Amino acid sequence: MRATPTHLRPNKTCATLSVIAPAPASAALRPHCLAALPGAIGRLVLTALLLAGGAGSAPAQNIELPPGPGRALVYGRCRTCHDLQYVEESKGLDAVGWDGILDDMESYGVVLSPEERRKIVDYLATYMGDQPPPAPAAAASDQPADGAALYAGNCAGCHQENAEGVEETFPPLAGNDDLFLSKDFLARVILHGLSGPITVKGGQYDNEMPAFDHLSDAEIAALVAYLRSHFGNDAAAHPDLARLTAEDVAVLRAEEAGPEAVRALRDELVGKGR
Repeated sequence: MRATPTHLRPNKTCATLSVIAPAPASAALRPHCLAALPGAIGRLVLTALLLAGGAGSAPAQNIELPPGPGRALVYGRCRTCHDLQYVEESKGLDAVGWDGILDDMESYGVVLSPEERRKIVDYLATYMGDQPPPAPAAAASDQPADGAALYAGNCAGCHQENAEGVEETFPPLAGNDDLFLSKDFLARVILHGLSGPITVKGGQYDNEMPAFDHLSDAEIAALVAYLRSHFGNDAAAHPDLARLTAEDVAVLRAEEAGPEAVRALRDELVGKGR
């Protein structure tokens, strides 16, 4: 088993890596993942960036991955330290190429279950490979969005399966008063992201959450409802807080907002004591 150089070892509080090589101009790196990386390490640089996760610069924020099984895992696992530009620029790899990248990523600290790994490789090789299928025609679904599945695929990678978060890195969603600051605040966070220092349950956090605007209006409404009714949050529910609908989310989606604006709104709502 090969030893990991000291300067490449993962930080215990980072869900992926504590170090990142200098990024191309097209990509934005998360502040908590920036560090100096001496030397040129070729493919390992790409490896150390691809599945670490993250938020994007303006162009990269607009990248939408092709629909397909496993897409939610790629969104949820691959956007903690960087944006999706790295994945976009690596189109054309086959299953062996993507699998090799995951091998290297796991050697540098990424933790994926065998099932997650299989789904991610299958998705990337199929839809971001050298022979992607044609885009399917959009079809309306009569099936209600599954909040539990949405949480597992998009949120649990950072906030953990039990929603307790990671100390000093990712805030807990269990017992988090932000879920009830207003009818639509949580939806704004999901749609537009959140940037800047915050205090949650006495803990300090200063990372940027990327926008998860790839989720549909109905999915965001279902995810908000799930978070408010699970992980013990139902005990803190406000009876006067109206249920968020997909129509409400559609209105929010039309707004021009960003993570800084959402943070400013949070400060205002917290200052008012809701």
